[in-house]
Amino acid sequence: MFRFYVSEANNSIQVIKILIRFLFPVVLFLTAHVGFAQNSGGPRALAVKGSYIHSQTKTEFPKDLLGYERKGIYSFNKKKSNIGATYKSKKGGTTVSVYLYPSREASEDRLRIEYASALGEITMNSKKGITSNPGLTSYARDGYKVNGVRAQVTDVRTGLMSHLSVYECGKWFLKLRISSNLLDSVAVSHLEYKILDQFVPTDLVRQDPFKSESTIYFAPAAFADSLLLVSAMGGAFKKVKWALDNVDSLERAAGFPGLYLDLHAESLTELAHQGQIKQETKKWTRQPETSAYLSELNTIIESGYLREFIMDQYNMLLIVPKDVKLDFKAYQQWKLIRPTRIDLNERLYVISYINE
Repeated sequence: MFRFYVSEANNSIQVIKILIRFLFPVVLFLTAHVGFAQNSGGPRALAVKGSYIHSQTKTEFPKDLLGYERKGIYSFNKKKSNIGATYKSKKGGTTVSVYLYPSREASEDRLRIEYASALGEITMNSKKGITSNPGLTSYARDGYKVNGVRAQVTDVRTGLMSHLSVYECGKWFLKLRISSNLLDSVAVSHLEYKILDQFVPTDLVRQDPFKSESTIYFAPAAFADSLLLVSAMGGAFKKVKWALDNVDSLERAAGFPGLYLDLHAESLTELAHQGQIKQETKKWTRQPETSAYLSELNTIIESGYLREFIMDQYNMLLIVPKDVKLDFKAYQQWKLIRPTRIDLNERLYVISYINE
C-alpha cells in the first residue's frame, strides 16, 4: 500500500507525509470496498420507557415520533453506539425504523457501499427477491449538507412496497426504513422529510466534522509499472483538488464528496493526460496492459461519452451538473460498436477522510 496524506492549504494541495506500507488487508479494502454494515452484531433490546438519548451524539429517540409509537429500541454493539428503533402507527399499517451507527473512514464510495449493504439485508429477508429504484437525495441546514441514497423497494413475492434511505453524516450513518400499506409514495416521502427534521442529520456533522485532509490508498494494481502509477497519482490528486475547489467545506465536513460526476470525469481525464505525456519519454516503464488501458480510456474521452460511461459504471448514482445534458441512447449505440473493458470498480486507488 502506498499511502499519501493530503491537506488543504491556501486552496492548494500539499503532501504532508508519505508512508509506504505493504499490507495484505489493503487488497480486501480496495477490491471488496469494506462495507460499513449497520448490523455488526445481533440486536439487543434495551429497556427504555421514555426518550432514549444516544450517548455519543446526544441524538434523541423519542417515545413518540410524529404520532408513531416506539415499539422497541435496540443496540447492535456493546458500546451502544449502533442503535435502531422501531415505531408503529397507532392504527397499524405503517412501520418506521430509524438507525444511527458509526462509520469509519469517509471513503469516496462509502455511501453507495452502505446503501448496497442495506439493500442486501432486505434482499436476504425476502423469499423471491426485490426490485428497487435508487436515486440521490440530500438534507441541508445552516450551511451544512449531507448526501443520501433513497429508494422504493418492492418485494417480488408479496408486492409490498417500502422506503429505504441512507445518509452519510460525517462520522455517522443515519438509515430510515418506512413500510406501509396505507401511505402512497408521496406521503412516504413527506414523512421521511419530517423524520429528518426530527433527527437533524446535519447536527451529526456539526458536532464532529471531518477535516478536508485526504488519505490516498494506492492499490497493488497501481504498481504494475511506473507509467500506471504516475498516471494514477495524477488522477488522484486531480480528484482531491476538484473537491477542494468545487465543494463547500461544510459539505466536505460530512465526508469526501465522491458523488459528483465531474469529479470523476476530471480525474479520469487527468489520468489519461498524465499517461499520454509520460509515454512520450522512455523514463517510465510500461506493461502492454497499461498501454491498452490508457488507449481505451483515451478512446472513451475522445468519443465525447466519458460522462455517460461514468454514470453507467456507477449505476446512475452521481450528481450531474445542471447545465450538462447526457445522451444515453447515443452512448449505448456507441458502446455496441466499441465495447469497453475498463471497470471503474477495479480501483487503482481510494481517497478517504480519516476518522482520527
